[in-house]
Amino acid sequence: MSKQVIVVGGSITGLVTALALARDGHQVTVLEQDPAPMPQTPDEAFQGWQRRGAPQVLQSHAFLARMHNLIRDHEPELLKQLLEAGAEELTFRDQALQYLSDSEFEKGDGDIILLACRRVTFEWVLRRYVLATGLVEVRDGDEVTGLVAERDPATGLQRVHGVRLRTRDGSTVEMSGDLIIDASGRRSKLSEWLVEIGAAAMREESTSCGIFYASRFYRLLEGVKRPSEDGIIGADLGYLKYGIFPGDARTFSITLAAAPDDDGMRAIMKTANFERVTQALPLLRQWVDPAVSEPITETNGMASLRNTRRHFVEDGEPLALGVIAIGDALIHANPLTGRGCSLAWISAYALADALQQYPDDPRAVVLELESVIESDLAPWLQMQLHQDEAAIKINKALRRGEDPFRVERADGTRDQNAYMQDVFRQGLRPAMQANLAMMRSFMRVAHMLDRPHELLGDPKVIQQVLAAYEKRDESDLALRGPDRQEMLDILSAA
Repeated sequence: MSKQVIVVGGSITGLVTALALARDGHQVTVLEQDPAPMPQTPDEAFQGWQRRGAPQVLQSHAFLARMHNLIRDHEPELLKQLLEAGAEELTFRDQALQYLSDSEFEKGDGDIILLACRRVTFEWVLRRYVLATGLVEVRDGDEVTGLVAERDPATGLQRVHGVRLRTRDGSTVEMSGDLIIDASGRRSKLSEWLVEIGAAAMREESTSCGIFYASRFYRLLEGVKRPSEDGIIGADLGYLKYGIFPGDARTFSITLAAAPDDDGMRAIMKTANFERVTQALPLLRQWVDPAVSEPITETNGMASLRNTRRHFVEDGEPLALGVIAIGDALIHANPLTGRGCSLAWISAYALADALQQYPDDPRAVVLELESVIESDLAPWLQMQLHQDEAAIKINKALRRGEDPFRVERADGTRDQNAYMQDVFRQGLRPAMQANLAMMRSFMRVAHMLDRPHELLGDPKVIQQVLAAYEKRDESDLALRGPDRQEMLDILSAA
């Protein structure tokens, strides 16, 4: 049965949700508060698409294999248009052959693909594609300010049947809909709107990611190849994390991340200091070499980053009917992992499936989506929480002048947890470069094709990492760099 669907938010999450539901015959309207007209080209969008509601559009992004494969399987023409706009598919095969020239690949290896694309380019192509289908109405400059609801006599819950919105011309109107989808991102006001209609606020669990970060974009010079075919490139020095994110049209970005309360490291937010750091780190230096690339932006920063889970279901019941939160509005985590867009696309198609399964039961739709969130999304958040907690402890120990990687206690016994952390810190990368099965296992988890426990629970994986750890003194020095004090000296000398 076709429904009138209103999607709040016209960014990537809102657009793919709208498209997935429209493909099933629903009448979908997307309400985007930013009154920003579509630029003519991706480069024009990159240079000046004013997206106040999505400040992350000029930050690094990674479009993982899980998301790439959803596009490939559901919207192959969209994938074609992304590639025509300059996006690239970075394959597991090409990455492995850098290190293991005699590799024998499996059929499933073709699923491990990073889609190299700037966030702005991706969103520009996606919006143009959605509009061209003629299935979705996108209204720019219309800001949703609340919900319209009445109590459902059968359940006692509030039944949402529309939204209040402030239009581009400043007037306030109501718009009716059978289903309201909040895809407005991490700044979502859904919890406030629920309270306004007499429902309970969404319970929120939120902790700091332990970082702020700064990013800068570059373009490879004509005729120059990437220094590496690796799709996911990064390292953690304890006091500083950094990553390289390949993009479309021969672009790439570099992101530096440090602790929010590390005042000395906040200097990386300035472009000149950002460049000094890239020169001090061997892995980054080869990418920013003037003979390899040129910068095409200044440095852009992001702060106040949190791992957050909002609960729309309590004690097995939704807080209201006829409204659903999706994407970052419901669950978001440390952006350095690049999982946000993939989680949103998983949710979008799960919601479409739930509506197909329960077309006349709004309660069942919410509960079905909740089951997907618990089984397929929440584990990634939990893993990130543990990783960020460990990283924060390491960072604080370094700033106290302690060795956070010390595995031997004062009494001479071994701290097993510290030992295993050090094993993976120093043994994982060389183990991957020396063993195809190990690289495959890690990349499948990194791209969200397998779940985290499937890697860490594999005895063969542990054995390979341990073997590489025993040879850690022979490992590549490319991931090493100055210690924190040396880096502070570099920044303060500037």
